[in-house]
Amino acid sequence: MIGRGTLLWLALAIVAGVGLFQVSYRVQSLEDQLTRVNRQILAERDTIHLLNAEWSYLNEPTRLAELAQRHLNLAPLGATQMVRIEDLPLRLPPLVAEMTPLPAAAAPPPASDHAAPPPAKLSAATPPPPTSITDLINRTSTE
Repeated sequence: MIGRGTLLWLALAIVAGVGLFQVSYRVQSLEDQLTRVNRQILAERDTIHLLNAEWSYLNEPTRLAELAQRHLNLAPLGATQMVRIEDLPLRLPPLVAEMTPLPAAAAPPPASDHAAPPPAKLSAATPPPPTSITDLINRTSTE
C-alpha cells in the first residue's frame, strides 16, 4: 500500500505543477500584451512624427503668406481708415428689432387700479446723455 506521506507528496507535486502551469500561461499572456502595447507605442510615435512634419509644412510662413494673399484680399491700412477714439460714438445705434413696434396682440394688458404710478418725467435740468467719449470725459472731469 501507498503510505500517507507518499500521497501527501504526490498531491503537493500535482498542486505545484498546476500552479506552475497557471503562472507560466499568465506570464505568456502578459508578455503578449506587452508586445502589443510596445507596437502601439511605436505606431503612435510614427503618427506623432508624421503630424509634426505636417504641422511644420502647414505653418510655413511663406505658404501662409501666399494663402492669405490669394484668399483674404487684405490690403495695407490707409490713413483715411484710422479714427481717433474721441470720434467714436458712445453707444451703438439701436437694433432693427428695437425700433419695430410690437403687434397689437402682444401689447401689454391695460393697467389695473393697483398698478404703480407712471414714472416721473425727467426734469429740464437733467443734461442729455453724452453722445461721444469726449462728451463723457468732459462731463466727468467737470463734476
